[in-house]
Amino acid sequence: MATKYLETSSGHFAAMDSEMIEAMPRTELIQWLESRGFACYDEESTELLRECAIEDWRGEAYDY
Repeated sequence: MATKYLETSSGHFAAMDSEMIEAMPRTELIQWLESRGFACYDEESTELLRECAIEDWRGEAYDY
């Protein structure tokens, strides 16, 4: 799977691929999504958070 470099809300770039997202525990998913500017809530399932992270990753263009 291709690695993409996604900009965080602080202006830094972080490498991410879909395999990394699939392997993240809930706490890391929340940290990742919040760094990308998403709000995360306790009542949201881990599955929903993971789907959101994957959709965000897919929506970003490759930067080769």
